[in-house]
Amino acid sequence: MIRLLRNTFQNNEPSKTEIINPKRSSANSLFEETSYRAIRVAQRRKWTLIGSILFVFIAGITFLVYNNIVKNREGKLAAEFASIDSIYNLENMAFQKLANAAKEHLPKDQMPDNTNSMNLFAQFAKDHPTEPSGWQAAVRAASYFITKGQNNKAKEVLEPIENNLNKYPLVEIRVRTALATIYAAEQNNSKALEELKLVEDIPANPMPNQARFLQGQILFLAGNKQEAQKIFSQIISTKSETTPPEMSTQASQIQQQARIWLNYLDI
Repeated sequence: MIRLLRNTFQNNEPSKTEIINPKRSSANSLFEETSYRAIRVAQRRKWTLIGSILFVFIAGITFLVYNNIVKNREGKLAAEFASIDSIYNLENMAFQKLANAAKEHLPKDQMPDNTNSMNLFAQFAKDHPTEPSGWQAAVRAASYFITKGQNNKAKEVLEPIENNLNKYPLVEIRVRTALATIYAAEQNNSKALEELKLVEDIPANPMPNQARFLQGQILFLAGNKQEAQKIFSQIISTKSETTPPEMSTQASQIQQQARIWLNYLDI
């Protein structure tokens, strides 16, 4: 009896208890099979959790690196733009000193010589045609070139950026209108009208009548009097409530000009 109890005790010792085999076998009991499945599910969940944590960590690091690169790039562009702008200011200061020294002897139509700064702005725009600072530089340079009658130089800086402005309607309106004016001056009426039609159809355009008015003028000068009359009539019939309040004065002036042109065409 004592020997039997001793054997029973030894067989129940934890150190001698049979360990569940994680590998499948025909000898596994229902309890062992269930435990095996639970272990496998736990292992899968553990690695899924680890993978998710690693993904979030890597994504976070990538975002921080990208954000840092973007900020550094924007900082460099802003510094370069500011350096050109400082040259522009120095040119204006030099002209002001000249004007003060000359007093009333300076011709009224004489303007500051901003050739150097505007050429630098033009190059900056060519180097960065997809950047907002590049667009701003292009508009400033082109405006100066147009006033000097240098339409080709204006086109060189405006044409590369016009298709990058879809998300910035006010800039797109200004660029395409300037190009239309240049094309009209070159008697390239079809291209001028094409640009103005694009401006008119911009959904966020607060003043589509401005583009229409230029279309009417171009059509009249091209000898298409009937189409010009239609456009001027369309401008006059535009309801005032469709115009933003801050632009009501300008809208009214365009309608008055359209009436003058329409009366002239009716003669």
